[in-house]
Amino acid sequence: MPTFIEGRHIDLTADAGKQNQVHLEYFVFAFVRQGQLMMVQDGVEQQVNAGEVFIMMPGHHKYVWWAKSGKVALDWIYGYVAGDWHVQAGLTPAKNSMKSLMLHPPVPVQTLFLMQRRALKEPDAIYKLVDQLVSKEYNCQSKQFFESQQLFIQLLAKLQAQDNAQNELTQLSLSIQQYLKKHFRDKITATTLSNHFDQRANYLVRVLRQTIGLSPAEFLMQYRMEEAARMLLNTSASIADVAVAVGFQNIYYFSTSFKKYTGLSPSRYRAQE
Repeated sequence: MPTFIEGRHIDLTADAGKQNQVHLEYFVFAFVRQGQLMMVQDGVEQQVNAGEVFIMMPGHHKYVWWAKSGKVALDWIYGYVAGDWHVQAGLTPAKNSMKSLMLHPPVPVQTLFLMQRRALKEPDAIYKLVDQLVSKEYNCQSKQFFESQQLFIQLLAKLQAQDNAQNELTQLSLSIQQYLKKHFRDKITATTLSNHFDQRANYLVRVLRQTIGLSPAEFLMQYRMEEAARMLLNTSASIADVAVAVGFQNIYYFSTSFKKYTGLSPSRYRAQE
């Protein structure tokens, strides 16, 4: 999850000259309230107008900015991202890069799409959040940090850029995941999913792979294995009963699948823990 670092307000004048900076680790959101801000990123110049936001990215990018004329009023919001991020030309579904997702408990969609430069669609609501963040002092040992973090996430949600196709894809992916979790004890085939969602089976497979990196069969198997591991550690149910409880009729197939997933047989997994 992106983390709020700090916020500040800056006024620039045309006679103040150019400012230079290299951003090594933070994302910097520049909200232009007044005037025209000139911005150069790695040698590419562009103009950011009042009512727009420009995102400076980390990773040794060189930035230069100055007021084109008169006065420029802007707010800086600094944020840090520990996870993966990349720049692309358009909005395309992002495959989850995690090698092993934990499917218990359910987690929200992890991909956030932001345009590097855009006009603010809800300026009043956005500036209200920005004003609160600019006034905050960073203190990770106080509840104010969590309040600031919540405001920052709200701000990112308002800046998020997703087209209708991406929203529909995300919602369908979540619906597939919810269905598989609810019916993980049942026999679920490609035909089962196709009939339930009234979509071609190949399309449903593609949706899940593009959003979380797993096919429905892989998702279902991983969820069953995590549920089996939980039961082995927290109940006294026999291995045969655990197998049936997570949707396996054949205990040998269950044991083989569990060992492939965890590296241990069900009995050894229970004994080791």
